[in-house]
Amino acid sequence: MTKKEVALITGGGTGIGFAIAKKLHSMNKTVVLTGRRKEKLLQAKKILKKRCHILEHDISQLDSIPKLVIDIENKIGPINYLINNAGMHLRKIALETTDEEWKNVIDTNLNSVFSLSRECAKKMIRRKKGNIILVGSVTTIMGLPDVTAYATSKTALSGLARTLAIELGKYSINVNCICPGFIQTDIFKRVRKKDPNRFKKILSRTPLDRFGKVEDISNVVGFLCSADAKFITGTTLPVDGGFHSSF
Repeated sequence: MTKKEVALITGGGTGIGFAIAKKLHSMNKTVVLTGRRKEKLLQAKKILKKRCHILEHDISQLDSIPKLVIDIENKIGPINYLINNAGMHLRKIALETTDEEWKNVIDTNLNSVFSLSRECAKKMIRRKKGNIILVGSVTTIMGLPDVTAYATSKTALSGLARTLAIELGKYSINVNCICPGFIQTDIFKRVRKKDPNRFKKILSRTPLDRFGKVEDISNVVGFLCSADAKFITGTTLPVDGGFHSSF
């Protein structure tokens, strides 16, 4: 009988998060999806059915994270894979970003990732096994205008992944950061309608000449969570059709 493996995916009810959930579910993982919108989580569970657990949870509430991890481990099983996918976007230049807005973005996109990775790592260390993935963005590795707080939070994830990989490697825990490019989620489609010229420019400097699909990201996560990727850790991997390397 195959031993149950549990994957925790934050922001797992929609978009890239749900695509990751579907991929890991297809790999016979038990998936635990968290998010702030219960209706989206219920829709996800209706599709995945068995081996899917949903938890309404706001990852930016840092004090709640230790209990979240304990509850999942006690009620569902040891967390083998942590996919830090949840995040928020803010399109504002630095001079127009308030301290409160800055804090909200940093708490959601960075501080929650650190806290959740730390709490899961404590459990993984005891088992000498685990896999942590941080979901960054193209702003992790290159500059884009009008997203100061978002870009700062995502850039920090690369350093966090490298450092965690060094600290946790001796316990056979892999830590990597993947950086999605412009992926066709519902949010992407709404923003594209509002600013078509911006997206024409993005496409013009994407060597593969297309926007990404959610499966382009989930397939990479699936690979990093497979036995084939056991010797990969501490890396920051762009999955953006070559956008980061183009002029």
